Parts: sequence; structure tokens; C-alpha cells
Amino acid sequence: MGSIDFSWLIGGPQGSGVESGANVFSKVCAEMGYHVFGKREFYSNIKGEHSYFTVRVSDQKIHSNVNDVTLMASFDAETIFRHFDEVAAGGGIVYDSDLEKTTTNDVPTLDDYFKERLHKFLESKNKPFTIPGVLEIAKEKGVHLYPVSFKGLLADLSEKTQNPKLRGLVRMYNVLGVSLSLGIIQMPVASLLRSLDSIFAKKPLVAEINKQAAIFSHDYATEKFVGFSHSLSGNKKEPDTILVQGHFGTAMGKMVSGCRFQSYYPITPASDESVYLESHELLEVKNDRPGSTLVIQTEDEISAMGMMIGASLTGVRASTSTS
Repeated sequence: MGSIDFSWLIGGPQGSGVESGANVFSKVCAEMGYHVFGKREFYSNIKGEHSYFTVRVSDQKIHSNVNDVTLMASFDAETIFRHFDEVAAGGGIVYDSDLEKTTTNDVPTLDDYFKERLHKFLESKNKPFTIPGVLEIAKEKGVHLYPVSFKGLLADLSEKTQNPKLRGLVRMYNVLGVSLSLGIIQMPVASLLRSLDSIFAKKPLVAEINKQAAIFSHDYATEKFVGFSHSLSGNKKEPDTILVQGHFGTAMGKMVSGCRFQSYYPITPASDESVYLESHELLEVKNDRPGSTLVIQTEDEISAMGMMIGASLTGVRASTSTS
């Protein structure tokens, strides 16, 4: 049996839960004993612009992402237009079938330069500037297509659970995309439910709704989409392994290396790292020596640099963080 090297991509508008979906997928895979490496890409924009997250999964230690995508979950047209050609032969694309009439001109966030390149490529293949056009190219390449009406799936779930609020709950598209993907690759649903319980531990009602959607869409994929050549059924978990986001890892490294002062200007990922430091100011390190870190939010990056340099001149191991 060969080693597993699987790459999953989820995409959608910024603010639609792409990162949350990737966190759920990563947590499930890590719990099942796999090594995980994620890459997040997003615009400097609060909401609306394209965002995507690639998660590489393997039964061996990995230290980077790869270009080829094994399975893509998309709940918007832009993700399909931008990433359809990244899916390798034998891979798959899960997409919202309600988008099948979408043209490139219907997506205002596609920049002119990208559209020009895409149109030239589609013209060379004799394909229309539409979602069916790019998906047909992927299919000819050997990619499996998995069309699902996300709206219809929520409507069916709403009827089954007698909860009308679910019918138009588009913010759950990320959970649907994750659950459909896990169903296709035959990942046990129990690990997905445990991950949702963990992520929404402080919101039991939200956790319950998400678990209902997860079970429903996972079962849908398991029943309807069979025969995918890639599966992730589980691996022996190595001891003393944890799943962390990059900024958590750097924060832990700073604590263990003896950092006692951090200044930062609030911006991603400086805020995430610094908030983690503030939340875990006391950390037991070697020789029963308690570690503590003073974290200061400054008015700009120049001030953050100045404070860090000043602190270091007093003999303190100091650091800063920026975007």
C-alpha cells in the first residue's frame, strides 16, 4: 500500500466561512491520525473578495503544500473559475449545481487580467465562458464532477428536521462542503461530529444544527457519490502530536525560547498571535521555570518596532509581529 498524499481545497467569498470549514476538515484529519499542512489565501478585504484554503493530508510527515488538488469543494462560481485547472486527473470537484448558468461576466470580483487569460484559454478549447465550459474541460481531463444543490440540500434538511430556519441558512454552506467531501472520501462521520462539538463547545445549539447538516450531507454523498479513487479512512496516530495554526506555533515558540515582551499593531496575523500570547501568558517551561510574556498593542508598526528595540536594550528577550 502506497503512502497517502491528498490535497483538499475549499473556496468562497471572504466572510463566508472558508477558514472555519478548513479548520473543521483539518481537525477531522488530524484526529484520524493524519499529518496536516494548510495554506490560506485571501485578499486584504473584510468581506466579498475571493478566499480559499488548501489542506494537504498525508500519512507521512509533510512540511509544505503542493500545487495539485485532489478534491475541491466550492460554493461560489469564482472558486470554480479560478481553480478548476488545479484539480488533478482522477480528482474531484464538489460544486453548487445552482451555479451552472453563471458566466464569467456574472462574477464582478474576477479581475480583467484574469478574465482575459481565462477567455483565451476557453476559446482555444472551443468552450463557452461559463461554469459548464470550465467544468467540461476538467471532466475531459479525468476529473470527477459532483454537482449538489446546496440550497436544495438545506431545504430537504429543513423539511426532515421540521426547522424552517435551515432553509435559507447560506452560512452553513461551508459545513455542507466539508461534509460532502468527507462523505466522498469515506471518512467516518463520527470524527466529523466530534470536531464540530469541539469547535462549537461554547455554543451547543449551534453545534447541534451543524451536526444535523453534517450528518445529512455526509450521508447524501456516501449514498450518491461512490467510486472515488481516493479515501481517508484513518491512520495510526503518532504520540505527542498536536494540530496548531501557524500563528499559534510561533507564539508557542516565543514562549519556550524565553520571550518576555511582545509589541504589535493589530492586523492579521499579528493580532491572532498576540492574543494567543495574552491568553497563555503563563507557560511552564524547562526546570520548573514559569514563563510570562508582556504584550503591548501599539498605534502603528513603527511604534511596535521601537518598543521591541527598547525592551531588548534593557536585556529582555523581545519580539514583534506584523502582517
